[in-house]
Amino acid sequence: MIGRRKATAAALAALLPASSRAQAAWPTKPIRLIVPYGPGGSADQVARLYAERLSTALGQQVIVENKPGASGGVGAAMVSTSAPDGYTFLLAPTAILAITPGQRQVPYKPDDLVAVSRLSTTLLPVTITNALGAKSWQEFVTMAKANPGTYWFGSSGLGTITHLTGEVLTRAAGIKMQHSPYKTIVDATGDIFDGRIQMVFDPSFVPYAKSGKVRLVLIDAEQRLAEFPDVPTAQQVGLDLKGFRDRAWFGLFAPKGLPDAIARRISDEVALSAATPDMKEKLLLVAQFAHHQSPADFARQVADDKVFFAALLKELDIKLE
Repeated sequence: MIGRRKATAAALAALLPASSRAQAAWPTKPIRLIVPYGPGGSADQVARLYAERLSTALGQQVIVENKPGASGGVGAAMVSTSAPDGYTFLLAPTAILAITPGQRQVPYKPDDLVAVSRLSTTLLPVTITNALGAKSWQEFVTMAKANPGTYWFGSSGLGTITHLTGEVLTRAAGIKMQHSPYKTIVDATGDIFDGRIQMVFDPSFVPYAKSGKVRLVLIDAEQRLAEFPDVPTAQQVGLDLKGFRDRAWFGLFAPKGLPDAIARRISDEVALSAATPDMKEKLLLVAQFAHHQSPADFARQVADDKVFFAALLKELDIKLE
């Protein structure tokens, strides 16, 4: 694998004109990876897994910096206005590039960010509070139908995948719940433990399900998880979540103007890391599937998701302002 990386770097250098060969030495200093949310959540977990691998592959430290605020807008704005020199990247979920900008004002220009590489596809787990006493998805639905509008689900903010998953899921199941957006999903932890909210969809809660602090009752995945053989998939209980699983991603973005050679180098290194059994296993532990897409393919994915979510929000009559 090391030989392949050296060959890739050499090939990239050979393709560059003499005036641009200085870029072939990139990177010559540490790289910042901005996570636009607080520590401990899914975005932070994915960022740190890939930062470790990229640090080794690139020979320079990739430093994760958490910059929460404005539903990810603070971190996105920071990267979008940074120099496109390959030393500042953004790890972003679907919402920041494909959902929120089309629905409300944001403190960044999405067109000032370019797609570099898809990193993962998110499992969409449904976890409920132990305070209810429900042992299964069916039991929870029965209780929710008996108490319409009195249960709450938490999300990492308006217009996020965790928010829209809740809206689609509750409608598909025929239950009515209230939405409680948090600045960061970590802030919902105490509330679901204590029963002040009843449901959370974020994959960072799967470890809590393993330890028994919450109960995993449903998951949107192709098949049941080996660690939770009794937990059905959404399809198995007859729910249509409108293809959310394929559109729930984490990806790398950079300021517009990033040299193509650097984007390809990063993408190639991500592809190598994502293909290793060790990385696949570690991502699955935080409810992520390793899923690489090249800069061009990922850019097309983002554009397609913009159209999809604009139509979905209109269908559900959800306004993010």
